[in-house]
Amino acid sequence: MANRKPAEILDKQFGLTPYESRAYVSLLTHGPMTPSELAQKSGIPRPRAYDVLRGLTEKGLLAEQSGKPTIYAAVEPTKGLKNLLIGIEIETLRQLEEKRKTIQTLTKSLLQMYAKSKNRKIERSKVWFTRRDTAFVAIYSEAIRNCEKELSVATTSLRPPEKEVLEAVEFALKNGKSVRVVRQITESWTLEELKMYEKYIRAGSQVRYLNRKEIPLRFMTFDEKDVILVFPSESNSTTSQTLEGLWLRIPPLARILREHFEELWRKSEPILPILEEIKKKKQRKKGLS
Repeated sequence: MANRKPAEILDKQFGLTPYESRAYVSLLTHGPMTPSELAQKSGIPRPRAYDVLRGLTEKGLLAEQSGKPTIYAAVEPTKGLKNLLIGIEIETLRQLEEKRKTIQTLTKSLLQMYAKSKNRKIERSKVWFTRRDTAFVAIYSEAIRNCEKELSVATTSLRPPEKEVLEAVEFALKNGKSVRVVRQITESWTLEELKMYEKYIRAGSQVRYLNRKEIPLRFMTFDEKDVILVFPSESNSTTSQTLEGLWLRIPPLARILREHFEELWRKSEPILPILEEIKKKKQRKKGLS
């Protein structure tokens, strides 16, 4: 930036027009001037000089001395540029508030459209393949909220569920739905994550512990209708593992996996004592540190 001309910086970075940038630099260089003198020194067309000077004055970069003719002087740069920045902040906040109001209005309209079509889309798509990204988590959370009776989950993940998923589980529980999970937890969870997960278990979510090596397949079933299979992609990446999800609306398969889930459930054990033990270890370590 040090090698760029001040007028170019004002133009590119702060939204001044080329004439405004040129006029401001001229007034800083040559001192106070009338509009005619400015036009002569800067090369700005004389008819435009009046509008340019008025705009710079409104932005707080110039001071105006009334008289015939009117004389304009540059405000000391530290104060002048601060005035300019304040004006930019005010305008940015105004535009942001307008966009926020527009989004609120638009969201209501789009939700009405989405509410009419979402069930038809699910019914029409019996097989759906996607990466397990933020969009997948959003759709998975919505499916949890919309399940009719029960959700069964067998997971090999060593990480806690996303907050959005947990909130969807809480919603389902409050509406009388059954949520059962078979999974493993480890000491890699933070104390905060353990406490959060415990909260949802005590809210009514039935979770049992089973070593992930004994869970051959990561899956979820909804009301013996829908199935989601989650598995690692065949990516060659060694730094991270991308997960992919296969969503199937095949009731016979859902019933088979539901039966398989019951077998895993019988092999598993209550998770709360294990969670409490891990939590105590972490609290002891925290107390010693």
